[in-house]
Amino acid sequence: MNHINVLIREDSPGIPHERRNERWAGVDRGVYLLLKEGIVPDYTYGDFDSVDASEWAFIKRHMEVAPVPSRKDDTDLEMCLKDLVGRGYQSIDVYGAIGGRLDHTLGNIFLLMHGEFKDADITLIDAQNIMRRLDAGTHNIEKVEPMKYVSFIPFVEGTSLTLEGFEYNLDKELLKLGATLTISNEFLDTKATVHTDEPIIMIQSRDE
Repeated sequence: MNHINVLIREDSPGIPHERRNERWAGVDRGVYLLLKEGIVPDYTYGDFDSVDASEWAFIKRHMEVAPVPSRKDDTDLEMCLKDLVGRGYQSIDVYGAIGGRLDHTLGNIFLLMHGEFKDADITLIDAQNIMRRLDAGTHNIEKVEPMKYVSFIPFVEGTSLTLEGFEYNLDKELLKLGATLTISNEFLDTKATVHTDEPIIMIQSRDE
C-alpha cells in the first residue's frame, strides 16, 4: 500500500525513529520541525502562519516552499490530505493533529469521515491515541501496544455494532449519537473482530 506520513506541529514523543527514512509531508510548522530533524519533506502545505521569522528563514535556507493564502476554504490539513489522496497515497499517518486548539482537533477528527477520503486509510496518531475510520463491514482488529483502551464513536444514528473478543462484547447493538456505551472497552487478547453497518471511528488509547 502506498504510504506517507504527515507532520503538522510538535507532537510527543516526536518523530518515531523507525519512520525517519519513510516519506514525509509537512503541514505549516511541521515543515520546519521535519527540517530540524534532518528530514526533507516530499510535499509541503500551508500558509506558514505558525512559524516565526527566524523559522521561516530556516525553512527557505533548506528548501523552496510556496505558501498558500491564509484566507482559504480548506484547512491546511484538509488541503494536504486532498492532494496526497489525489496523488495515489492509500495509507496516511498524521502526527500532530490531536491536541492544541479544540476546534482544530475536532475538525481534524471529522476529516476521517470526509467523503473524498473514503478509499484511503488515514490514521491520527499521538502519544496517547491512535484514531482511524472503520468502514461498513467486518474488520479484524489488532491491539496496538502500549494502548490499553479501545473506543468506537458513531457518526450515524442507529449504527449497528457487533464486537467480539473484547471485555464488553456487543451483538448488533444500535448506537445512539452522544451515548457513551462504546467508550473505554478493552481487548481480551491481541486481536478482536468488529462489524459495523456504517462508517465509525475507532480510537485505541492509553492513560498518560
